[in-house]
Amino acid sequence: MLDHTLRSDVTARRLEVITETGRRRWFSKDDKARIVEETLVSGAVVSEIARRHGLTPQQVFTWRRQARRLPTPMG
Repeated sequence: MLDHTLRSDVTARRLEVITETGRRRWFSKDDKARIVEETLVSGAVVSEIARRHGLTPQQVFTWRRQARRLPTPMG
């Protein structure tokens, strides 16, 4: 059986510091476009790119889907 009581003679071996405030982060259109472009490179892994930017893969896939819907500028 596990003992879940607190003991004062035990020192913490690991301390986790939470620096995020839990509020939404805001990305500019340029930031989103740059991250989406990273995912379009051959061999790119969306989950790795998302993790590197502190995002979920679902968020990056949503940005990709939104980018496909935008009209392309005619040059």
